[in-house]
Amino acid sequence: WKCNLASMKDAETLLEAWKGQPFDKTKVEVVICPTSVHLPAVKLGLEGLGMQVAPQNVSATGLGNFTGELAVESLVDFGVP
Repeated sequence: WKCNLASMKDAETLLEAWKGQPFDKTKVEVVICPTSVHLPAVKLGLEGLGMQVAPQNVSATGLGNFTGELAVESLVDFGVP
């Protein structure tokens, strides 16, 4: 994913392409790591597809006044393991 998808429309197109694409969940674990701005929508879009969502980056420092960082505690609160 990196920063290749520039818009929410691009993310939605990719989510639609994944729907109906079978994979053996006993043999592979699929984890999608979108940019932080797309994380909520992608998480919602992956529900029921057997895929997981994760952030691309997480703060090494935890909660605090660190501009631009994602704290693990915040992600867990949002339901991202």
